[in-house]
Amino acid sequence: MKINIQSDKELNSLLVALANEIVDANIYHRLFCDLADSIDSHQRELSQSNTFWSLTLDALRDARLTRLCRVYDQESKSLNLVNLLDTIKANLHLFEEHYFRERLQDNAFVDSLAQTGRVPPIAQLDEDIEFSSCRNPLVKKLMIWRNNIVAHRGAKVALGNDQILADNPLSQLEMEQLLDRSFEIFNRYSSLYRASQWSRQIIGHDDYKSLLEFLSLGLKKWDEDLEKEREELMKRRA
Repeated sequence: MKINIQSDKELNSLLVALANEIVDANIYHRLFCDLADSIDSHQRELSQSNTFWSLTLDALRDARLTRLCRVYDQESKSLNLVNLLDTIKANLHLFEEHYFRERLQDNAFVDSLAQTGRVPPIAQLDEDIEFSSCRNPLVKKLMIWRNNIVAHRGAKVALGNDQILADNPLSQLEMEQLLDRSFEIFNRYSSLYRASQWSRQIIGHDDYKSLLEFLSLGLKKWDEDLEKEREELMKRRA
C-alpha cells in the first residue's frame, strides 16, 4: 500500500530509512556467515569463551532475521519494500528530469546524469512489487516466521503447535535470495532517483579476523610460558 507523501524530500527520507534496514540486514548476514565459517579453523580460540561467541552468533542471526522481516513486512502502515515501491509507482512524476535536476543541483555531473531516463519502467516496477509481496512464496514464508517467532511469540507455537513452522522452513539459501533481491531492487530505484547506490561492505567488517589473530597469539604465548615453566620445574628436580 502506498505511503502518502507531499514532496520529493519525503520520498528521499523513505529511501534513506529503508536503505538502513536493507544494508544492516546484509551486513549482519555476512558477519554471521564469516564468523560461522571461522569456527573450524579457530576452534581452540573460540572455545576459550564459548558462551560469548555463542551469544554473539545468536545475536547476529536474530539481527539479520529481524531486519529482513522489516524489509519485507506487509503491514499497510509501515515502511517496507513493497509499500515503498507502491509509493514510487504513485509518484512517478518525482523521477522526472525537472525534479531530478533540483535534487542534484549541486552535483557537477547533473547534466550528463539527467540525459539518462530516470522514470522507472512500469513493467519492471510491477515485477519488483510482485516479488516483494506475499504473492511471492518466499516472502509469504518469511512472514510466517515474522508472525510466529520474530515480531512476537505465537501462543500456539509456544504450546507446541509449531507445525506451521515445520511446514515452512526458511533455509540459508532462501534468506540469501531475499537479501540479494531486496538490495538489487532498492539500488535500482535509488540509482534512478538520486544517481547513487548503497554498499553492503561496511568499513571494519574484517575486524573479527584481527580479534581471532590476537586470540591465537595469546594462546601461543600461553603455551610458550607453560612450556618454559615445565622446563624450569624439570631442571629443579634434576
